[in-house]
Amino acid sequence: MPYRFQVFEKIAFSLVVLSAVACSAFIAYETSPDVRLALHAGKAALQWSGEYSFACSAPVTDTCANFPVD
Repeated sequence: MPYRFQVFEKIAFSLVVLSAVACSAFIAYETSPDVRLALHAGKAALQWSGEYSFACSAPVTDTCANFPVD
């Protein structure tokens, strides 16, 4: 089999697997309320982490003093 067909085969297989993963994730999201809660909690954690890192990137020396460190 020529090399270009092997590349096409790998790309097609990757797209099929990606589609299956996306469908499985959507089905899990729609059927399980625990998955929805976990995603929303993760979103809040990422937002808080982003705000914390943005505030701490300032050149002022005690910028992070007002944030709790757990």
